[in-house]
Amino acid sequence: MNNWLLRHTSTMMVMAFAVIFLVRFSSVPNFINSLTPENIYQLTLDIRFEPDDEIINIETYIPIANERQQIIEEQFVNNGLGNLIKEDESGKIVQWNGNSLHNSVQYRVLLRTQQTKYNINSDIVIPKEHPESLKIFLQETASIQANHPEVKQLWKNIKPKSTEQFMPTIKAIYDYTYKEISGAPFKGFTDAVTALRLKQASCNGKSRLFVALARLNNIPARLIGGIILNQGSKKTSHQWVEVFVEGHWIPFGPTNGNFASLPANYISLYTMDKFLFKHTADINFDYLFTTDKRLVASSLYQAELLDSDDVKQGSSINISQLLLVMGLAPQTIGLFLLFPLCTFAITFLRNVVGIKTFGIFMPMLIAAACVFTGFFRGVSAFVVILSISFFAHVLLDKMQMLKIARLAAIITVNTLFIIIGLNIIGSQTNLEFGMLSLFPVVIISFIAEKIHDLSSDNDWSGLILVSLGTLLSIWLCYLILSSFLLEGLFSFYPEFYLLVLASQIYIGQWTGLRFSELYRFRKILGDDENPVIGINERNRGLIIARNDKKLLRLAADKLATKTQLEKFNIPIPSTLLKIGNLAQLSLLDEFLVNIRQFALKPNQGSQGNGILIIVDRVGECFVTANGKKKTFSDVRKQCSDIISGSYSQTGDEDIAYFEPLIIQHDLLQNLAPFGLSDIRVIVSKGKVVSAMLRMPTKESDGKANLHQRAVGIAIDIATGITTNANIKGKTVEKHPDNGNLLVGIQIPFWKQIVKMSTLCQQAITLGYMGVDICIDKEIGPLVLEVNGRPGIEIQNIQNRGLYADYNS
Repeated sequence: MNNWLLRHTSTMMVMAFAVIFLVRFSSVPNFINSLTPENIYQLTLDIRFEPDDEIINIETYIPIANERQQIIEEQFVNNGLGNLIKEDESGKIVQWNGNSLHNSVQYRVLLRTQQTKYNINSDIVIPKEHPESLKIFLQETASIQANHPEVKQLWKNIKPKSTEQFMPTIKAIYDYTYKEISGAPFKGFTDAVTALRLKQASCNGKSRLFVALARLNNIPARLIGGIILNQGSKKTSHQWVEVFVEGHWIPFGPTNGNFASLPANYISLYTMDKFLFKHTADINFDYLFTTDKRLVASSLYQAELLDSDDVKQGSSINISQLLLVMGLAPQTIGLFLLFPLCTFAITFLRNVVGIKTFGIFMPMLIAAACVFTGFFRGVSAFVVILSISFFAHVLLDKMQMLKIARLAAIITVNTLFIIIGLNIIGSQTNLEFGMLSLFPVVIISFIAEKIHDLSSDNDWSGLILVSLGTLLSIWLCYLILSSFLLEGLFSFYPEFYLLVLASQIYIGQWTGLRFSELYRFRKILGDDENPVIGINERNRGLIIARNDKKLLRLAADKLATKTQLEKFNIPIPSTLLKIGNLAQLSLLDEFLVNIRQFALKPNQGSQGNGILIIVDRVGECFVTANGKKKTFSDVRKQCSDIISGSYSQTGDEDIAYFEPLIIQHDLLQNLAPFGLSDIRVIVSKGKVVSAMLRMPTKESDGKANLHQRAVGIAIDIATGITTNANIKGKTVEKHPDNGNLLVGIQIPFWKQIVKMSTLCQQAITLGYMGVDICIDKEIGPLVLEVNGRPGIEIQNIQNRGLYADYNS
């Protein structure tokens, strides 16, 4: 029963999702409407000044909630100044007051606005009398000269036949101020008469003339000050007009041609003829408005939703609104809601498509920053930071710094460049580039280390593929995190998380071939008798199913493995010296004085990374297998890198150990004198099922690493004779460096090698394992290491799938 539940967990989650969704879908009729897209705006006001010893006072109007603009969230950055919010008949005012060592304050608001448009009855007559409360909006002022002779003369010239009806009158006023008064950039205060005389004015002059003409005709009218919310940064505000008609204040925009309407991107700040700012004199006052438009689901941030009967009855849910009430910022809420979907996308790309990336979930973090900066700017910033890290790594590596100190220095360099960059551009794009400081610079520094290792090994194709995979993953995660539809879907219908979790579980249990493996093993697919085993099946069907975690840790610990193998009298190379911490590096001085040849290895390494083979010594320099010279300092640095975990499979601190240089069997030495060849034997359920000879080349830098273009040579397990050879998927018959024939070679000591391999399985008791064996010229076969996670490239070497062999 328990096994059945484990096997069908994802199916049950899908069924639970379907039931919950159908029940809620039937009770919430506005499913489609709730996900309809709409824009919300984030407006940031940055105020800068030069503080001195005097008390500073700054006042400005901020948005007030009304029927056409909803305040979702407000934030104030006071920087030591007192903050006071007050309201009067003109609007809502924030006042900053006090002494400050800082030179800036900030106001940030997230709001929803809507377009308004009025259909005015053509039969409306202008009232003769108005209530006392409206008479202030009929009065003449110093800047709205309603009774000025020139204004009266203008009205005589443009008035319609009937001045008693509202529509012809307001249409004549609108047409004149919109069409006859040409627009002009804002250059300061312009009253109604000046606008009339110049026949040219900015929004404030046009609006004052409009109000003057309306009041002249006994139509209550007032100025409205606000901002047009266009994407980007600016210093300009805007003015338009409202006239009172049958109980409603109706907007008119003589500057931009808005007749009885107002676009959605207009936000009002104050009414009547006011100044937007008041401040202490001589403080070098400056300001900047920055608008960021964001597409969201239409019902995502509705203040009235929390009090609705649907919420109380449980038929309507809005996670975004609940998190907003708890204090989370809206942009953070969107990321929080969609992170699980991003993890599913990355899991799909890696486990189904087969894409590799720098770091498993690193692309998701970069994409999260791109949501704030924009995709191209965010990726560009990531590339810049990564480039800085890489070149800093190259420079510090030449200084032969230890790994931990080197990484710490790289992080410091990154931080300094980020600080410099933010100071250069931060004053103009404060919000967008502020998120750059949250880039995970520590992880980026490790990525730079990985890139350096790949480039040092000349694995340029691998570097390009991983880089492209990372960029693709960033782009996909960015699309998810910036999707208003997905954010609304998971906010209103959190049962979709069940579907995501079920999909993650399903992929975690899926053992099919990845898309990349369809290409990788394309030459051997289609053989029903020898099906190909993919990495998913290897991980789940062989490693997880057959290999105990404790034994996997034992196999990864090469020194512990050697100790265990010795108990079974299995031949292994001796250990000359172990260095487990930086304090023991002093032991190197005496050790290196007289030694001529050795192999330096990391205890927890894999794929041959971190191994240093010294074949000779010339004076104070050592010579590697490919002829490069290494100084005492180079060897010391390699030891310190190993100890610091540079080559450890887990990234933890490691042990560096020295072994005698193995002089391989004459047969193998004659075939490939460029390094040590080894034999990989696959043991499954105590039986040898496959084997290959890995032979180094000049291009592989003397390492028997197939990923670095070493030669893989298939061995017939019954006879020990090589059958075919392969380099990176290409079949060869001869060694690329010397032309020696590689097929039809009898491997020396083959029966002993098979016996040693099965004995290793008895010593370590892994159900699926790889045994790496070399053949010493004097001693014969020696076990170099045991691998609890052997790769699957051996199938290309054998030129057939090995699924059946591993499961027989």
